[in-house]
Amino acid sequence: MNKLAMVEALLFASKRGIDLNQLSQIIESPKAEALSLLEELREKYAQETHGVKLGQVGKLYSFYTKPEYAETVAKLVIRPMEKLTPSQLEVLAVVAKKGPVKKSQIDEIRGKGSDNQVIELLAMGLVRRKRAKGPGRPFAYSVTELFYDLFHLSDEELNRYKLPPEDEETVAGPELAADESENEEEPIDPEPNSVV
Repeated sequence: MNKLAMVEALLFASKRGIDLNQLSQIIESPKAEALSLLEELREKYAQETHGVKLGQVGKLYSFYTKPEYAETVAKLVIRPMEKLTPSQLEVLAVVAKKGPVKKSQIDEIRGKGSDNQVIELLAMGLVRRKRAKGPGRPFAYSVTELFYDLFHLSDEELNRYKLPPEDEETVAGPELAADESENEEEPIDPEPNSVV
């Protein structure tokens, strides 16, 4: 079998993408060869005759719609969210860059409250929350896979954006490391005036 075709088929079949280790195991090839095949596909799909490109988000490789065809694809795809407001985008940017982050830290970075924005982002599925260890067991917020899928951003691309400097230990300190039973996602509270 043609290994390049195998990699291409796996990329199309994987809903959320595939990492290099998994790809290497499935095609029964060393990681270096799998990486070389990915690069060959990246070059092939970079040509203007294709409407998709090979991208990497975190450790996962996947095919994504090229930006110039996003408007066309949007006619087919119904987005699971309303249009984002500037304040929601601001909160989303803080969570994407600093997550996992507590709401009090989001408020501190923005210089104002973020209750409504966080509730809406949770409802849209762009942000998730988990209970953190520590006094009061506050929620720690981070972006979801849906965020990465919709915005086509990798962790490397996120690192290019700058936020106001702050003490890293207070953002993602040891109190955020919870065991599995304490790390389950909480259901979204439907009450708009509830404590977030």
